Amino acid sequence: MKKILFNLLALAAIATAISSCKPMDKTYKALDGLPGTAKTLTYTVQAADYVNTAVYPTSSVVYKAKGYVSAADANANVPALLNYKFFDYPDGSNANITFTPVTTSIVEADSVFKDVSYTLTHDDYLLLPGNKFADFSIAQVLSWLPYKYTTPVANQLAVLSWTFYPTINTTPAVYPGISVSTTAGVTTATGSFLYLNGAWIQAYQITPAQYASIGRGQYNQFTSADDASLLSYLNNLLKVDPSVASTAKVGSVQYVSFNYYSSTKVTSQRVIQFTFDGANWGIISASNTLTFVKSSGKWGPDPTVYYTLTKADTQLIGNPNGTNNTDIGTAAQRANLYQYGDFSGWAVADLNKAMILVLTTDFKNPTVNINYKVTFLVYSGTDKPTTYTYVYDGTKWNAKQ
Repeated sequence: MKKILFNLLALAAIATAISSCKPMDKTYKALDGLPGTAKTLTYTVQAADYVNTAVYPTSSVVYKAKGYVSAADANANVPALLNYKFFDYPDGSNANITFTPVTTSIVEADSVFKDVSYTLTHDDYLLLPGNKFADFSIAQVLSWLPYKYTTPVANQLAVLSWTFYPTINTTPAVYPGISVSTTAGVTTATGSFLYLNGAWIQAYQITPAQYASIGRGQYNQFTSADDASLLSYLNNLLKVDPSVASTAKVGSVQYVSFNYYSSTKVTSQRVIQFTFDGANWGIISASNTLTFVKSSGKWGPDPTVYYTLTKADTQLIGNPNGTNNTDIGTAAQRANLYQYGDFSGWAVADLNKAMILVLTTDFKNPTVNINYKVTFLVYSGTDKPTTYTYVYDGTKWNAKQ
């Protein structure tokens, strides 16, 4: 019996020791998404994140575009990145994620080269009214494009090859962004043209000589292996082109067209908008920040409901004949609101009552435990949009300010 009792006591001691140490508690909490102290994450999406195939397959829109093309696209796809990189945040955490939509910089992200490249025929030259010659200057090409492409769409790209006028032995530096070569007295030009804001413009196309200058002359194209250095390459090519450098001013813009071979083995022509800051050419685009929340072990878009008071709402609150608004503000305040649609001199407690009346009226089946942000006008010399936050707990509305 003594031996049995000893063994039982030993087992109890071991169990006590294990329960007191709990060395894996934090790990299990992170992996299982158990409740913990909610945290706030602030993160800017990096270029490498968009091409992380553990998050975005090569067939995905994010991977192909090397970014999110809009706020809606980010709202749908950022959670996958958060669940991969920040899986250990506890439920209730929120993430403020900043990104730059690629649509602000990549004008034409994936024009398959064979679909946009075209060599002019003899009949094409005659489409330009009054023309009798089978060669064009750049200005003539720009005049001719509307006759060839009669129904262009926004950001449509055309990579054209044509007989160049004047047919003299020249060099690409004379015509920036145009590849020019002369064989047997005939000069051929190749360049990119972009339909932008209702008109055709000449884009700056990277030439074979420029590809060769940075070791990409074998195929005259960039590949997905160049992604990390691509913007630097293009900046340097623009800076050393004397025709560009001589006219560049702060705010000058160049639409740079280049051939690109993707990891999915698709050859495309891409156009990126570059802006000069006085020293370098780069992408100038506005960033965007979205909020995401962690719930039930997964990151998802912020479910906040945003609502702006309407005229019907302000008249509901200010209705002089109303029966459910008599304890909201004073009679004079309600009359003023009813007439002008803005709040003047209202106490916070009365504003909360007013917004809760609107929420109760307008949202018959509110979602429990999410933020409802209500925006209304407060008058103090001028109208100022003001936003208050409310949460429905399943029984009643609660103000958070």
